Amino acid sequence: MPTPPDPAAASPAASRPRRDTRGTTARIRAAARGLFLEKGYEGTSMDAVAAAAPVSKRTLYQHFPGKADLFGAVIDEAWSHFTRAPLIPAEASGDPRAVLRAYVGRLTEHWARPEVIPLLRLVIAEAPRFPELSQAYFAAGKEPAVKGLAAYLAALVAEGRLPAGLDPQLAAAQFLGAIKEPLFWPRVLGVPVAFDAAEAVERAMDAVLGKA
Repeated sequence: MPTPPDPAAASPAASRPRRDTRGTTARIRAAARGLFLEKGYEGTSMDAVAAAAPVSKRTLYQHFPGKADLFGAVIDEAWSHFTRAPLIPAEASGDPRAVLRAYVGRLTEHWARPEVIPLLRLVIAEAPRFPELSQAYFAAGKEPAVKGLAAYLAALVAEGRLPAGLDPQLAAAQFLGAIKEPLFWPRVLGVPVAFDAAEAVERAMDAVLGKA
């Protein structure tokens, strides 16, 4: 007596290969980043992202519940090359100037990534209507960048290598300002950098470290 056919094996779903979903999140982020930079935050729809990825809308929403979540993921990825590795030693051992030079080196490598400045310009342009964009930018990179530097300066204070009255958080913000004003903001504005980078870094270190 012949064996009856297996209905499951005969169905189209059973004969279709299992879909490989590896890389879906990265593909969605890449599609969203391109659309955000091309069309702006307001001009980018989740439908357009799904089409560009390409994924179904159901898959898109399984990965990212809303556009703000998706933008946050794009910003987080842009900062991740700077923030995922330890930003700066937690202890005060070693030469502080060497530590800060390495920190600034990583920061300038971050600035040079092709998506970083365009995304910042987008945040600045659209944050008045969508304050969640600047919040995402701050939480993903700006805040940990300052906190890591402030913790290191606090360790130097605790070791007696910087004055006891130093405010590490303020000193970290001032150091970054002394670096970014001459070297970063001209790039954001699209004008030439008029200062020598090494000289700017040394003068910024002089201001925060003194003779440490």
